Amino acid sequence: MSFVCVICSDSYTGNGTEHSIFSTKCGHLFGKSCLEKWARENNNQGKFKCPVCCEPVRDSDYHQIYDLPKELLKIKFDDGEDVCCNEDDILKRCLLGTLDKESTFFIEIDDRELSREFITFFDVHNGFILVAGNHEYLCAETDSFKYFLRIYKGLEIFYDRVFGSVPFTTVTFNKFREDVVEFCVGFENGSLQSVVLTSNNGICGTPHERVLFNEDSKINSVCFLEKNNVVYSVGECNIFSVSTDIAFDKENWLGNVNVELTAVTNLAVMNNCVLFGIMDGKVYVFEKNKIPYVLYCEEETLVTNYTYDSVINMISIVNSLEFEGDEESDEKVASHVLRIISKVSKYDNAGYRRDIYISSPFQDLQDSIYELPQQFKSTLILMKDYEKCFIYSFIPNIENGMLQVHFVNDNFNVVNEKEIEGLDECIGVLELEKPKLLLSKVLKIPLVIIFNNRLTTLNYYTVI
Repeated sequence: MSFVCVICSDSYTGNGTEHSIFSTKCGHLFGKSCLEKWARENNNQGKFKCPVCCEPVRDSDYHQIYDLPKELLKIKFDDGEDVCCNEDDILKRCLLGTLDKESTFFIEIDDRELSREFITFFDVHNGFILVAGNHEYLCAETDSFKYFLRIYKGLEIFYDRVFGSVPFTTVTFNKFREDVVEFCVGFENGSLQSVVLTSNNGICGTPHERVLFNEDSKINSVCFLEKNNVVYSVGECNIFSVSTDIAFDKENWLGNVNVELTAVTNLAVMNNCVLFGIMDGKVYVFEKNKIPYVLYCEEETLVTNYTYDSVINMISIVNSLEFEGDEESDEKVASHVLRIISKVSKYDNAGYRRDIYISSPFQDLQDSIYELPQQFKSTLILMKDYEKCFIYSFIPNIENGMLQVHFVNDNFNVVNEKEIEGLDECIGVLELEKPKLLLSKVLKIPLVIIFNNRLTTLNYYTVI
């Protein structure tokens, strides 16, 4: 495809000539004579619509592009599917006005295999990737496992430690801190530890490690309540909060409430008085010092994973039902559900009012059915631009081997897909860094795909 005027398909001419390059306020390029003719023929009260995007343009809202190199007028583009090979290609085409609105691209950055290591827990924050799992060592008499925890900056190792033979049960970054890298890790033996890492020119400093508590049962889940406080679930029936500054000073989250719980996993914070978590295959609300209640459940399904986004008050849920006749399969038929969280008032039998949280369907969206790995964790990725909010979800479709991009704003429709090898072992697609808006028109979303024993980083671009 030549660099030509979209109205007449002829090449542009030099500055000051009849068909020199002019730009509208919306950034699209046209030949001067073509744009002036279009403006005359489509004028309505001193305005006309851009021939490309139909945005209203005043008669004074277009101008000439000066100092354009002659070489630029000779640029040609390949009409193949993968026109843009890197970010520079995308930005050049955006500046030249040859990218259509809603054009999308995947640019793969890097890939890293983990040799004889298997990831079971992970988290991502601010460009850092935390993975934990087991490393299999083959001994002369028997196979044994040792457990590793590693942090990558991008895909370069930042921190690496082998924790011996005690299995991990949960890990999480402290997303309230930007000055250091801090994470908590829970173990099967009931130990809960905090680790703080400093960075000097990208090099990890001496770790500051602290045991926050030693419980009698395994730690099921942990998350940061605020900068210096974590909440964790332990054993069959307990949720506690503990300060990361004052070890062994814990508080019962439910206080003196008399209620029977089973094991609570996947804790997430809504605010400093409200938690979400999975119990008995349902999403529950755990308000401080109050009786827990169900936020979401469906018949004949189990909630296996979810993520909560506090900015848009939305929860992304994966419901799973095991394949019939194959009890050992790691794969499940899964439904992906989006729900809006809201607060309502209800009255009990005694007439007392209580504010509770409920979940309701997002728009008229139907549940999406997929074949997913059992551990897969769905996430919502959003970008706020003034009054607009763009929400995306990236989900692997094992049946066709495609990573699908769903635009939540557009009824969760698939707007792009990319073939990725080994999606049957994908356990998460997460935002590696905050999305950025380039040239006010190109949304860039840095991603990391986490597999059982591999990490892949890539960028997703879309013209908005």
